[in-house]
Amino acid sequence: MHHFACALQRMGHDVHVLYSKDLGEKISANTPYTVHWTSHFNCATLNLDIFPFSRALRRLMKWERFDIVHGNAEEAFFASSIARKFTAGYLFTSHANMIPETGMIRGMLRPLSFLKSLNNYLLRSSAFNASRVITFSEFSKKLVLKGLGKKKGRQVLVVSPGIDPSWFEVKRRAEGSKDLVLWGRMEDQKGIPELLRTLKEVIGRVPEVRLHLIGEGNMTEPYRQQAKDLGVMDRVVFHGWMEVEAIQKFISQCAIGVFPSRIESFGLSMAEAMGAGLPIIASRVGALPEFIEDGVTGTLVPPGNIPALYRAILEKLENPDRAQALADSGKEMVHQRFSWDQSAQKTTEIYQAVLDEI
Repeated sequence: MHHFACALQRMGHDVHVLYSKDLGEKISANTPYTVHWTSHFNCATLNLDIFPFSRALRRLMKWERFDIVHGNAEEAFFASSIARKFTAGYLFTSHANMIPETGMIRGMLRPLSFLKSLNNYLLRSSAFNASRVITFSEFSKKLVLKGLGKKKGRQVLVVSPGIDPSWFEVKRRAEGSKDLVLWGRMEDQKGIPELLRTLKEVIGRVPEVRLHLIGEGNMTEPYRQQAKDLGVMDRVVFHGWMEVEAIQKFISQCAIGVFPSRIESFGLSMAEAMGAGLPIIASRVGALPEFIEDGVTGTLVPPGNIPALYRAILEKLENPDRAQALADSGKEMVHQRFSWDQSAQKTTEIYQAVLDEI
């Protein structure tokens, strides 16, 4: 959101962004666009942020003459009605892997399932009421259309995102490294259980190999226990959360980025890794084949296939020059394709189409 807003501001637009923070939290932000803060509530079953976001948006719409309101999550639940009241266009960007195929009223017919997925229903409503829905990949577009219905086909559009330009400035210093790295949420969706099992096999061939896991999540402790049970705990480093600059500095000394995800609606970490020139291995799932070409810009393996993942890791560790050649091709592709300026330009064209309909 920050980089997209900066790109819009560079184009000459007056951009205001609503962010949330915990009560009493102090955040200092120096941005070229205007920031407005709302309260954040930590509630897993219901995203209560929909209420402070709607109050803040109503106040803003009274103070300023906004042409477009652009939502990005279920916090935008009330945004469509607010935008209509002030004759503004409303768009929504979907980042979700799953959108319910029915609205809230029909969803209530299955109370238990509805309550467990309440935030997903809020998200569906936020998307359904938008004049346009933007996704980051063709795969994500298919998921959105499955949830919203084919009648929304012309309203769901793909706009490739950008990545932080600082990733392209990473200088590789990984000669002789046997370090593997993954950064992202510590969740099963990222394929970490399979990666830990694969690591045990790789150690038999390359004893000095190490796996670095960067990030936080609900499954961190279970993964520690799995590593202990597999007898590989001494070859796994759990780094926890790290700043972007720290990740970039660390991965410059790693041999391979390994991302055996079970599903990815885009794959930001993979795009960042490629932008940094890091050789990568990823699963052939979701949106990843849309920008990772197997044997050309990276290596793709079937999801959950431990033997294939094992072979791919060994091949890159034993052939570092070939691995780096693929990484260099991947870096060039990402540099050309994932630019926030390009994303902002295409999105403003969509904004104008929406305004022309009002």
